[in-house]
Amino acid sequence: MAFIPRRFDSNPWFLRIRRMGGAAYHAWIANDPQAISEFKELKNNSKNFEVLAYFGDDLSRSYQIQQWLPVYEELNKTHKVQIICRQFPTTKYLRKMTSLPVNSVYDFFTLTDLIESNNYKVVLYVNNSFTNFQAMAAKKAFHVHLNHGESDKMSMTSRQMYAYDVVAVAGQAAKDRLKNALIVSDENKEVVIGRPQLDLLKKPIDVNTERKILVYAPTWEGDQDANDYSSVDVYGEQIVSAMLKIPNSTLLYKPHPKVTTSPKPHMIRAHKAVLSLLDSANSKDASAKHRLVAGDPLPVLQVADLLVSDVSAVTIDYLYLKPQGVMLMCDRRSNDQEFAKVAPVSKAVTVINKNNINNIEKLISDHVAGQVDRSSYESMRNYYFGDTKPGSSIARFISMVDDLIKRRDHRVSQLPTSN
Repeated sequence: MAFIPRRFDSNPWFLRIRRMGGAAYHAWIANDPQAISEFKELKNNSKNFEVLAYFGDDLSRSYQIQQWLPVYEELNKTHKVQIICRQFPTTKYLRKMTSLPVNSVYDFFTLTDLIESNNYKVVLYVNNSFTNFQAMAAKKAFHVHLNHGESDKMSMTSRQMYAYDVVAVAGQAAKDRLKNALIVSDENKEVVIGRPQLDLLKKPIDVNTERKILVYAPTWEGDQDANDYSSVDVYGEQIVSAMLKIPNSTLLYKPHPKVTTSPKPHMIRAHKAVLSLLDSANSKDASAKHRLVAGDPLPVLQVADLLVSDVSAVTIDYLYLKPQGVMLMCDRRSNDQEFAKVAPVSKAVTVINKNNINNIEKLISDHVAGQVDRSSYESMRNYYFGDTKPGSSIARFISMVDDLIKRRDHRVSQLPTSN
């Protein structure tokens, strides 16, 4: 039986009303009337862009693309980059973060019009949003999955990644993670690029360098139990209490953004308990300036003398950024064998679990004093990132895009429809 399209799907007036209605809705929630008409000129103003950096999610997930903005800006020096969002509040926010052109496309029809009428050669994605597959309608471009961090979380082993033409990974650890977790993997799609963000660092956070800088950076509870690696609700208070007892130190509490907005009562209570401990410590010594830190974690990690964290990108980034730093990781399930499989980095650092949490004050004190085994730290760093020479990651990223653009142009020239 032949497929008969609904009559209104091809009616230009219906499509126009649908687009304007969607634009008006997004303009209203963004409190920006200009958003209603912005998409009209978008198609004609996008002719010169070779790279489309796509982001389909709402403002709460904007941190995923925000960390890539400096990398996109560097790429823009040789290949013009345009950022396309699907929600205007996200667009409006990202415009404050970058000099690159950031625009909104609200519906599928406008998106496909934009893609078909322009010459995008590479499309970059920082997550697995379901709307990514609408952008993948671009037939004459390579689609590249970048992800938004390098971590050992279960979410880093999605089968969805192989729907893209290229899967950019940080190093051998990422390749092994995919191979060990999936019944089908495709090494031919994987390209090792390191962690380009770490070659383009912002200014470190301002701290008193005469004090020891201690950072507690727990992750959030995840969207399911199997992906819950957070220590906030199980060890948070004890860890922070121990860190606050280190003389002449400043504690920076840098939780995942979703810890601070979690709707779950046990997470809310745990987060508030940590904040209360910081307030109490500051009332006794105002010069310590213990505090909650929001935003990009990299400026915080650069100054950390000691990091306590969970299975997350923060842990892996610190491994790269601070070769001489000291780190402890938390295992909420207290399963040594399983934790070592999930997070290989844990084999090079001290792990906090139910067996040693009551000795946490001594653990923290010993690590601050440098009484820690670091014999396998450097080899683990190489395992996750390969070449850790400054500048090597951003060079590999740009080289990957260069190569894809050349391959794409060559392939397009061979298509019968190119003439």
